[in-house]
Formats: sequence, structure tokens, C-alpha cells
Amino acid sequence: MGVFPHFHAEASLMPVYVYECKQCNRTSEVFQRSVSATSQPVCDHCGSGDLQRAVTSFAVPKSEIDRLQQLDPRYYRKVDDAIARTPEADPMRHLQKMTPYSAASDPGPKIDF
Repeated sequence: MGVFPHFHAEASLMPVYVYECKQCNRTSEVFQRSVSATSQPVCDHCGSGDLQRAVTSFAVPKSEIDRLQQLDPRYYRKVDDAIARTPEADPMRHLQKMTPYSAASDPGPKIDF
């Protein structure tokens, strides 16, 4: 029977195994400092040592780049289309709002660059 540890974010790659008690049929989680560590778990609920390791799902930490690479390409097109339809995305809109220096009533002192 295959057994997979699942990982808690705060444990950072330290497995938490889930065991099922054969006496009370409830589950208990047992934290281990390494995957190869051996311990004799005890049921949190009834104290029995008659436990069987349960098969559970597990998480694999992913970087932000990995998550972005898994996005559907249609998502990028939707974002690009939404930005293109936004008036603020047009740079000419902002340039048209600007007043030329020569047309300003009181432009103030010139700036030396």
C-alpha cells in the first residue's frame, strides 16, 4: 500500500502523516522531522497504538513562475483585451490632456536640465 505524507506550509517540507486508529476508527496526524524518521504513533482520541497509516493527498510547493506557466493562454488574451478596452491604457489620451509650455498663462520659471 502506497503512503504519501502531506505537508503543512509552516512545517516546510516536513511530513505530517495521517494514521487511522483500528480501535476507534478516527484519524490522527503525526508530525515527523524527516520522511525517513520512524516513530510509534499513538491515537490522539483513544490512546491506542493500533494505528494504520492512511493514504492521503499531498501538496507540492510551487514557485510563482511555475504557477504563472500553468495559466491557460486564453487568460492572457482576456487580460490583454481588457486592458486594450480601458481608456487609461491609451497613452495619447494623457498627452492630449497636457498643456504645451508655450500655451500656459503662467508657466513659471524654466527648468534647466
